Amino acid sequence: MTTTAGPATDAGWLWSELGLVAEVTTDIDGGGLDALVGLALRRNPRRAHLLVSRVLGKHLPVDPATALAAGARLAAQVRRLPGLTALGPAAAGQGAVEDGPLVIGYCETATALGHAVADGLPGSHYLHTTRRDTPGVPPVLEFTESHSHASFHWLVPRDPAILHDTRPIVLVDDELSTGRTALGTIRSLHAHAPRGHYVVAALVDARPALAQVAFAELAAELAVRIDVVSLIAATVAVPPDIAERAARIRARFAPLPPDADPDAGSSPGSGRESESGLALGSSSPVRRLSASWPADLPDGGRFGWSSRDGRRLDALLDPLAATVRAALIVPSGRTLVLGTEEFMYVPMRIARALARGGAGDVRYQSTTRSPVHPLDADGCAIRSALTFPAPDDPRRVSHVYNVRPGRYDDIVVIVDAGVDASAPIPVADPSGLVAQLRAHAPVTVLT
Repeated sequence: MTTTAGPATDAGWLWSELGLVAEVTTDIDGGGLDALVGLALRRNPRRAHLLVSRVLGKHLPVDPATALAAGARLAAQVRRLPGLTALGPAAAGQGAVEDGPLVIGYCETATALGHAVADGLPGSHYLHTTRRDTPGVPPVLEFTESHSHASFHWLVPRDPAILHDTRPIVLVDDELSTGRTALGTIRSLHAHAPRGHYVVAALVDARPALAQVAFAELAAELAVRIDVVSLIAATVAVPPDIAERAARIRARFAPLPPDADPDAGSSPGSGRESESGLALGSSSPVRRLSASWPADLPDGGRFGWSSRDGRRLDALLDPLAATVRAALIVPSGRTLVLGTEEFMYVPMRIARALARGGAGDVRYQSTTRSPVHPLDADGCAIRSALTFPAPDDPRRVSHVYNVRPGRYDDIVVIVDAGVDASAPIPVADPSGLVAQLRAHAPVTVLT
């Protein structure tokens, strides 16, 4: 990607102002880096910028079919690898035998992406890491992300034996920047239960040359095969003064509230305005729906997800979508379906079923722990932000980006079984998620 200096209306201006230079080396889809990612500023003292995926369904709204298709294309790259070529489409009808790889997605960003990749690898078993406290299910492994705003996460499979067989493991993330998290994960997994083949799959591989060498060195050290696949590979040169450049850019736009925490976002009770300065109201209606969800069916991959679980979900999607559609104020209008942090895949599938059933223009995204500094300017991927008590733990904050007045006719919030819907998101609390969203559109909460 070539960037040149220009005014704020130039889509590449933020790249230029930050001094970032990207060079694409591999492009599976042929659309270029800009087709997959935008650029934003982090609120993290260790990293100034953030590549924001346009196809992930996390920070930016996306057609749910686009997000699921990105996972399917990434799975196709995995299937081309030696030892995994037997996992072609014909294998999908071979029944419930799980003889495919173990797929592990990273929380919170890649929980749905990892699940979509697993969907494209017949016979696979899916599991994602978690940062949520899970009483009664002790962690089997703990990982650390040194560069992250929330560094610790765990694997908590309900059946720990899933980590002890010899099947290949496919690690799925949205972006590889340094690759250190993946390398550390492989070390931990191999120490726990050795095997011969690991795959790292990411939408964007932005590792520098030295980081790529580190993968080959670890493969030699452990005497294993480590493959890396992506939809696009690019090197991103980062200037040494990027933190100072980012500070100057932030100073040119509306400042954050004076009491904002630069690393974690505003406090849960920080007033009645979004960070973009949008006034919050409470005039739009709020509806609450209860899903008919089988007690023995997981609502995601936190504790593990089998091929049989996937077939059961397939049968539930159309009835769930019909329930949501009946509650919409404008059934053929513009609807945002909003997942909550790690709980991304099932809401994404419901959004896809809603769109397939003729519910107008349906977009999907998720709330996130990730603190991003919004810049209301063309060329910045994150234009506005809402900050609120996290649905699963109101002691900390969560965020949703680019939800603005007039953009949607309906917003559907879907929370998982680990959330007390009556406490973390009460309508009367002006700092709460639902109270902030209803300033922008009618809200339906599905639990």
